[in-house]
Amino acid sequence: MLEREVAQWLHTAQIQIDQGQLEGAVESLRRALSLDPDEAEAHAILALCLLDLKRIYAAEHEANIALTLEPESTLVLRASAHVAMYRRRFKLAEERFNELLEREPNESSSYRGMADLYRLTGRRKQARPLLDKALELDPDDPGTWTDLGTWHLNQGDVDNAEKNAFKALEISPEYYRGLILMGQVHLQRGELEQARDHAIWALRQDPGDQAALYLIASIKARKSVLLGSWWRFSTWMGNIGDGRAIVVLLGAFVLFRLSTITADGFGHEDLARYIQFLWLALVAYTWISPAVFGRSLKRELSAIKLDQNF
Repeated sequence: MLEREVAQWLHTAQIQIDQGQLEGAVESLRRALSLDPDEAEAHAILALCLLDLKRIYAAEHEANIALTLEPESTLVLRASAHVAMYRRRFKLAEERFNELLEREPNESSSYRGMADLYRLTGRRKQARPLLDKALELDPDDPGTWTDLGTWHLNQGDVDNAEKNAFKALEISPEYYRGLILMGQVHLQRGELEQARDHAIWALRQDPGDQAALYLIASIKARKSVLLGSWWRFSTWMGNIGDGRAIVVLLGAFVLFRLSTITADGFGHEDLARYIQFLWLALVAYTWISPAVFGRSLKRELSAIKLDQNF
């Protein structure tokens, strides 16, 4: 009887996860664990849910418990790999994903996980074949279509991102990650009302979803006179990758220094001073804008908590 009840709670949690109701899934998993604290699968799934909710230390705690209980489980290993990745222990994460790929060569989620790791470590080109392999293994997984669409969006290919988002939503019309991706596509095109509609649809699945709230805050930033330029620059810098972003920043600083030195050298002290003021203003702008954006995001979080009826 107890095993059946635990299984029912796990089944309920999986349905909630598929619908993007992560807080509900966490509660269901905790109920399962209250009945059987040694259920390693429940600890592993809970760790993955907590990761999606950005509660990384709590996720690490659950993953460690699962590893202690059942270290040979592939599900437990997957949870541990994802936790290591988001704790930025990239070498350990890669070792565990490689082990998963050896043990389950036909499991699409392992390829998606490794692709995510490659994205975080700046190996975006290497991520694409892994996503293609995941899609080949499970063409009906909306998560893979969404990941592939996000890959295209990060490459600046909005059209292919839209096609992949559409395919994900064709498979699962209420898939919240697909809704968010489609919202991001509309945002990139400046179609702000459509972007907001998709963010709201995603929030209906999970009112506390950080990605959907971030999308709404990004829409507000795009409309803002103060934040609009910063948002476009920040998005562009994020898309070109960490290495190129560093080159851009260093190049801008070198250009600034050369300009002031050249102006001074030709006796244009006022021009040199003007360039210095302009540079300081730009630096201040890039420091202030993220703080303003952060406050906007917090306001969205507060509004959602106060009113969950859209």
